[in-house]
Amino acid sequence: MKQLMSLINKEIYVRRWSLISFSVGSIAFLLLYVLIFPSFQQESAKFNELLQSYPKAVLKAFNIENLQFSSIEGYISAEHFSFVWPLLAIFLAISTAGNAIAGEIEKATIAITLSMPIKRAKIYIAKAVSGLLAIGGFALLTTLSLIPLSKINNVSLNYNHVFKVSMLALCFALAIYCLAMMFSAIYSEKSKVYFWMGGILVSMYVANIVSGLINNLKNLEYVSLFHYFAADKAIVQGQLSLQSVLVFISLSLISLLIGYAVFIKRDISV
Repeated sequence: MKQLMSLINKEIYVRRWSLISFSVGSIAFLLLYVLIFPSFQQESAKFNELLQSYPKAVLKAFNIENLQFSSIEGYISAEHFSFVWPLLAIFLAISTAGNAIAGEIEKATIAITLSMPIKRAKIYIAKAVSGLLAIGGFALLTTLSLIPLSKINNVSLNYNHVFKVSMLALCFALAIYCLAMMFSAIYSEKSKVYFWMGGILVSMYVANIVSGLINNLKNLEYVSLFHYFAADKAIVQGQLSLQSVLVFISLSLISLLIGYAVFIKRDISV
């Protein structure tokens, strides 16, 4: 157990700067939105009217069908959780997973770890757990920080809704990380991890948009992780879908198990 904890601490320490920079960037965006909102709120009626003029299919395709710009929840959902936050979470999760195994094989630094009297299973678990803690910490910090930021700036906010969107964000970010971790265990170059994850996520994003625009292809939404990341429903309406949580958790567990099975058996030449 001591060996395992030492490896986990080492992995987190190595990735600390990327975690800090992404977290600071995300919180800075939140602060900006909170500061701007009081001025924006005065013109919210015009934006709500504009929003109503868009076809419902288009709004659904981009997961912004439940927005009202007159509330801080609706404004943050449209400005932050519809694009900025998922993009930051995806970049951090994929880069963390890509560097964990494939990146180390590519740089030949994993040879040092493999030469130690530690089972491969423990090495994989340490890398996976350190990433889960890092990405989980990022997700919770960058969503729950909305509460103190709103308090400091005297902006009314439904804290219960923030907790729900933070749980959804946590599950989404961990699912992306675990899927990328699986590819990191399979390949020896992190560029291949980025290639596969990029292709899969872009395909899912397009499928989610197409499903909202074409009725005959509506079922495509169920193959897209972006469909299940309904942040607008969580933060605006306080609805946390059990289906979304189960999909994210199931994908995370399956991906980690596949990655584990591949890593402990594969040949690694450095």
